[in-house]
Amino acid sequence: MSETSGWQLSGDAPTAYTRFALKIMEPWTDDLILAAQCRDGDHVLDVGCGTGLVANRINLVSRKFCAITGIDINEGMLTAARRNPQIAWHQGSATELPFAEGTFDVVLCQQGLQYFPDRDKAMKEMARVLAPGGRIALNVWGALERQPFFVALVDAIATFLGADARSALELPFSLNTAEELRKLAQDARLRNIRVRFEHRTTRYPTAAGLVTGFMGATPVTAQFLALSDDRRQAFVTHVVERIASYVDDAGLAVPQENHFLTASKSG
Repeated sequence: MSETSGWQLSGDAPTAYTRFALKIMEPWTDDLILAAQCRDGDHVLDVGCGTGLVANRINLVSRKFCAITGIDINEGMLTAARRNPQIAWHQGSATELPFAEGTFDVVLCQQGLQYFPDRDKAMKEMARVLAPGGRIALNVWGALERQPFFVALVDAIATFLGADARSALELPFSLNTAEELRKLAQDARLRNIRVRFEHRTTRYPTAAGLVTGFMGATPVTAQFLALSDDRRQAFVTHVVERIASYVDDAGLAVPQENHFLTASKSG
């Protein structure tokens, strides 16, 4: 889930992302895979694969045997992904996919499209590499104001790290309407286009734990870690105070909204 202008991670952040994001993202990931209706023998491409959260779960979740390929522009993310040698990992851009037309039966893209510098071209590239009758399934976050945890987090980032750092955490929520998603698919000449919104409660044992875990796996991790101990603690407290109403006896229970698009290519 990264592109030149997007979720670029370096250093230890990709490893932290793999460990932390899997726990948070797994329900959304499995939903995305099931939406693609994979079949035995399908060739599946995971665009913006990052550390492989989607690619590594395709066969497990679908209960089918698929040939899986992942592509991402971020070499740091791919270094973590390559720990699984059973998947073909490629470095490359979503706007210039290095595959022939009609190569794949399924294209998946989890939380990637909003980052690509040319969303229209990326969608058309994903459609191009689909075989006739092939399926695409992708998801993007809903609007920032519908994500209470991230509203508080972005506010803390602006307060403690500055406006430039804030923009990196606003980008994930920048493609957030059904109309935008539908038009991108229509312009790529896809059919059977369906957009659906899903809401889930993200649970974590403590609010502070979610803040520190998430901040260990972002494009601004280095800036966060460069804060003094007191300032880092103040950052965490800033977020925790703003999401206190989402804490119950089991810990943090904060809502999230995700938008899914499925479509197919004419046969």
